[in-house]
Amino acid sequence: MNEPLRPSTLGEILDHTIQIYRARFWTFVGIATIPALAMLGLHLANVFWLHLDTIVHPSQKGHALWSIIVSTGFYHVAAILSVLISPALVCLTVAATDRKDCSIFHALRFIIVRWRSYLWVSVLKLSGELLIPVIIVLLLFVVTVLIVSLPGAIIHASVISAVGAWFVLALLIFGGGASFLFMGSSLSLTIPASAIEGLCGFKTIRRSWMLSKGTRPRIILTWVMVCLCSLTLQLSAFLVVRLIFSCFYHGHFASQQTYRPTVYFINAIVSALIGPIYPIAITLFYYDQRIRKEGYDIERMMEAAGLHAPDSSSVPEAVSAPEAAAEGVEA
Repeated sequence: MNEPLRPSTLGEILDHTIQIYRARFWTFVGIATIPALAMLGLHLANVFWLHLDTIVHPSQKGHALWSIIVSTGFYHVAAILSVLISPALVCLTVAATDRKDCSIFHALRFIIVRWRSYLWVSVLKLSGELLIPVIIVLLLFVVTVLIVSLPGAIIHASVISAVGAWFVLALLIFGGGASFLFMGSSLSLTIPASAIEGLCGFKTIRRSWMLSKGTRPRIILTWVMVCLCSLTLQLSAFLVVRLIFSCFYHGHFASQQTYRPTVYFINAIVSALIGPIYPIAITLFYYDQRIRKEGYDIERMMEAAGLHAPDSSSVPEAVSAPEAAAEGVEA
């Protein structure tokens, strides 16, 4: 890498993230536009054709639960698309850090070459991030039910229903949220490890788990800041659109087929603008952890000086794939 390698603070990583993003802004946005447009198409298909959210009518029981299920489904699809496109963003980040040219075409080609491996890694990553928190929430719920229902229970069910119902709900939300953040930070380096080192499958999961130790709070904080930034922009845009439509329709949203697509279109723009930030930061966290744990900065300086070749046994296919894609090597 041409940039000086050394352990970085969270502020330095975030500052470097913004610098890389600004330097290759349109290339990063071009890549992030692909999943954003895919989600926009899915939402528009739902508005004009599928109507999934109206299968259970608002006046019927279970409408709120069904709305949550539909929203969760859309979230999972967006998460899958985001993870699948992440190797291209990692490739662009490596090229930008090494100050090499890398077009959108070559970044996408970098994914296509190993799409099966990236798909499998994405499934494993999302399974750990999404399924394990759900399992933990279900276990907490079952334990709570057993505590109040078994004969001779310490806490009677009437006490729970009268006093502690909100506490139990808060416990379930906290347990699910905490496990989601922990698993997300632990598996956050899977895509950089897979893209840069050429790993696949459970090897990538183990690699991320090992490298992320010691920096998980910083990764969580970065993810939260990016999410807050995205939500702030989306909410601001939503309020502006709602105000415009309210003035235009005099308080009556007569055409949902115009209002909802407009909101989804603005959300797609926000997703394309904010989407590259977290993958760039995660790639920098990956390098930072390798510097702290493996002396990667010394290894690269010795490699640049021609003193020895990288140890391929400990780091297979180290950074060769992104560099090849960045240089535009044709198959």
